[in-house]
Amino acid sequence: MKKAISIISVVLLIFSSMQAQYYKRITVEAGTRVIEKFPPYERYLYPRFTDGQVFMKTGVVSPASLNYNLLLGEIEFVQDRDTLVIARKKDVNIVTIDQDTFIYKTTYLKLIHSGTVKVCLRDKIVLKDIVKKGAMGTANRTSSVDSYSSLPLDGKIYELVPADDMEFQRSPEFYILNSSGELVEFRKKNILNLYPDSEAEIQKYLKSNKVNFDSQEDILRFADFLAAL
Repeated sequence: MKKAISIISVVLLIFSSMQAQYYKRITVEAGTRVIEKFPPYERYLYPRFTDGQVFMKTGVVSPASLNYNLLLGEIEFVQDRDTLVIARKKDVNIVTIDQDTFIYKTTYLKLIHSGTVKVCLRDKIVLKDIVKKGAMGTANRTSSVDSYSSLPLDGKIYELVPADDMEFQRSPEFYILNSSGELVEFRKKNILNLYPDSEAEIQKYLKSNKVNFDSQEDILRFADFLAAL
């Protein structure tokens, strides 16, 4: 019995370590091409391009071999050995890859909870910090990422060679898709605004259940509760 508990503990420890490593910041040193720091297993959501379908608002359905690029925030497809992105994203209704469903609302979001409470996940590798080298080789993190808004994104970011160190991190964000089709960030204040008639029950739930609004597991449990109201 003790041996089994020890094995379980080790597995959980390894899993936790993998999760922490998976979301660690990745530094692209000055003078290094961005693509060199993001091999396929880092930049794609799925280990390989997978059968899927693109459903357009016009009713056209296109089967394709698809994958989601976390670095670009784009769904890509393979055509004649070339990897391409969906061009007319505003005309996209939904995209399915394997068992997953994506919608497009200025960015791609994966639907992780359906039914009366629809929860979407924005999963992307984002630029978190620009690190300039100061005097004596010290790091200066006062540079504003916003000042780099003109950075070439989309496919060109692969060839980008930054003059300063850049720190990227995979940063999931969760949203509720409201009845008007608008995305509302999944946070306590917003939930209470969406469900004003159920504030007492929601407050009671939050008091009894510690909710980490950055945890998909906690978000899904909370969504199940909201769906049952």
